[in-house]
Amino acid sequence: MLVIFALTNAGIDPRANRLVGDFDPKGAATVCFGLLGLYHSVAIIFFDEDDSPKSSETPPDPNIPRPPDSYTGFIRQAWYKVLSVGPIFAFFCSASVFIWHSFAEYPGTPGTVWGDYATSVTPALTLFLLCWACTNIGLMFAAIAEAFNRDVRGLFIAAMIVMFLVAIGNTFGLIFLVDQPTGSALILALIIFPLSLLALIGARLLAIVRVNRYDAAHPHGSSSKPRRSQKQRRPQGPPPQDMLERGERLLMHFRSDHTPEPQMLIATTTRFVRASIIRTDRTFVLEQASPSQLVGASSQREGHDLVTIAHFRDRQDMRVLGGNPEQSQSFAEAVTRLARTGQVRR
Repeated sequence: MLVIFALTNAGIDPRANRLVGDFDPKGAATVCFGLLGLYHSVAIIFFDEDDSPKSSETPPDPNIPRPPDSYTGFIRQAWYKVLSVGPIFAFFCSASVFIWHSFAEYPGTPGTVWGDYATSVTPALTLFLLCWACTNIGLMFAAIAEAFNRDVRGLFIAAMIVMFLVAIGNTFGLIFLVDQPTGSALILALIIFPLSLLALIGARLLAIVRVNRYDAAHPHGSSSKPRRSQKQRRPQGPPPQDMLERGERLLMHFRSDHTPEPQMLIATTTRFVRASIIRTDRTFVLEQASPSQLVGASSQREGHDLVTIAHFRDRQDMRVLGGNPEQSQSFAEAVTRLARTGQVRR
């Protein structure tokens, strides 16, 4: 971005082959502000890698399937990771504008965002909040796309299209920000930012709920090869004993028959697991975490449903719907005790 500003500030059009006289230096800030808007709006493309636990965090197990493919896997990341994307991007970009302004051929009109950038903190705060809001809006549409990409393809495609259209709108919005009065621009930022933050939080919660429900209804539809491997394993006992590896010991488990294929939360000496019991009466591991990631568990009502939740550091919670309320509460208390003291309640 600094290179683009330097070129346009010097009157050089980066798209042209000629060296001088191709661009009005007055437009340098306008062009680069617009690029900042686009950059933040599509920040999701930098965070679309698979977020399943790395092998260093959890024991490798060839029998465990990968979670369903996700275009925006960031919804399974911890909240602090998702919410830190916007401010980190916005801070470095708003700070870099001070460098641009220090050697700009056209320092701007006093009273505008660009003209006051070197003399007041208000323009920097305005740009910081608007860049953060652009990131929130992009992530919000990405979360909506994630929420529907497995079962409502039309809404998924629509959300992705709208996300990029809004990115273009954000780009033009920041283009016009350069010459806006500083005070009115700050008021606009103070209105847009909290709305975008609330929208992101709401959209991500929607995505988490819908993805969890889909995974609960389709517990092992993401990988055929691991399923074949698991079927080839020799039985070692009834569920959940059959999933134990050599040297691994079962500590406790909770079972719910709420879904056609019952689901379990299982604590062993080497891992914590969410699994389902498939028709052949075998345990099928859906996801797992290292014991060091375990924080505790809770049993609560969500509407009419009982939900047993295992909480972790740096990864999404494991949830199982239904089951016996007393057993759910006892399991949650025992897991919390295990996480805090390393001891199992007898």
